[in-house]
Amino acid sequence: MRNICVSINDEKGKVDRFFARCISAGRAGELMRFPVMEQLERARRECGFEYIRFHGLFHEEMNVVRRNAASKPEFSFAYIDMLFDKLLSIGIRPVCELGLMPRDMASEEKYVFWWKMNVSMPRDMAEWGALVAAFVRHVTNRYGEDEVKKWYFEVWNEPNHPHFFTEYKNKEAYFALYDAAALAVKGVNAEYRVGGPASAGMAWIDDIIEHCRENGVPIDFITSHSYGARGDFDPDGNAVIIIRELDKVANEVRANGEKCKNNGLPLVVTEWSPSYSSTDTVHDHYFCAAYLLNTLKKCEGYAEMMSYWVISDIFEEVAPPTSPFHGGFGLINMQGVPKPVYHAYTFLAALGETELACGDESAYAAKSARGAQVLAWNTALPCKVESRKYFAGEIANGEAESIAVSIGGLEAGKTYTVCRKTLGKGKGDPWLEYKSGKYGTLEKLHEAEALAAASKPVEERFSATADESGTLRFTLEQRENQVDLAEIEF
Repeated sequence: MRNICVSINDEKGKVDRFFARCISAGRAGELMRFPVMEQLERARRECGFEYIRFHGLFHEEMNVVRRNAASKPEFSFAYIDMLFDKLLSIGIRPVCELGLMPRDMASEEKYVFWWKMNVSMPRDMAEWGALVAAFVRHVTNRYGEDEVKKWYFEVWNEPNHPHFFTEYKNKEAYFALYDAAALAVKGVNAEYRVGGPASAGMAWIDDIIEHCRENGVPIDFITSHSYGARGDFDPDGNAVIIIRELDKVANEVRANGEKCKNNGLPLVVTEWSPSYSSTDTVHDHYFCAAYLLNTLKKCEGYAEMMSYWVISDIFEEVAPPTSPFHGGFGLINMQGVPKPVYHAYTFLAALGETELACGDESAYAAKSARGAQVLAWNTALPCKVESRKYFAGEIANGEAESIAVSIGGLEAGKTYTVCRKTLGKGKGDPWLEYKSGKYGTLEKLHEAEALAAASKPVEERFSATADESGTLRFTLEQRENQVDLAEIEF
């Protein structure tokens, strides 16, 4: 029997909501679409996200850079204004990914993604610095210094990855890009926050810290990315995605977060999820909810924010998706149906502002004026799985250890109402529900609405009475990879 013993009077401190500070989107152009913004607005209300990070800020569809008759670059930020105005109006601030290279400034025609993001160096580094400076001056004039001081400016995306930078083997090339951008940001206001290297796999962190210190280049935070899966190959040489351990992301964040703290710099994780593939079944699976909570709890105190990749399955790196559930990164599918991982974020949002001491590493306990909350999960995974295949089938769903919950410091003899919400197999599980065939292909509006209604977390209410010592006791029966939120109403 697993025991979660807490007391209303044993306060740990304020809940660290680093887990909900940021969410990601694929690119700026996707955010300009009504359904994606509608999903983001919902997530802001229900999950409490404060920032958003995305690619493509300077991409051609944002109409930022054009050359005039004299071949000099001219800048327009009208589309960025439309986007940022809307984001700020719903309470979301940008993490501004500075890059990648606008086509009219690029040294090469080297592209990645269906929507063609240029990954080459600028033909003229001075023009790159001028673009960044003009952009930062513009947002300062539009939104004011006090507002922009709260933003983050991140230079590039995964410069150590061959898909995202032509000079991925050359740290010095990235440092030149970083230096020009960082000095441009600070040239507008020395208090603005700028950081990098936005690397894949927590790489280049020591390198950028050393570079900035040795060369007097400003850096205010470290950014990097971490995914739970690794690439591998089958006997025929075909690429497969392998998840070898539950704690890969957590271990990377803890090790590098400690390193960053020792250097006086916060770690900002601007991409993370269980898999780096936008067609990996794990993202749709109920397992992902327990995986998310397991990872975030173990990263507490090591990252300033962790931005899950991404908000929506309306995401077009490979190509626009065509099926409702295709292993997309999104918390919400194309038709607006929230996945289990989305509901895990709403469970976190339900925690009160004061955390209670709890010795269980797979649980949170908290309180607010409205009541107390216990959020508990279990995660089970074989030591190694081929992600797409494993989660496409019927994974083990045996009974996990029951949880005996006791909450002290309450009124002796008083009967309390407990609301229990559950995520697991067949509970808040739209993918499994969709596979039943009862909802067609979700082409009809009522089909998607019915699926969303049928795949909400399972909710039950029961009463429990505190004993003579003021302790409330109840038991949560759990199966593998299940998540339970128990809300005790005061």
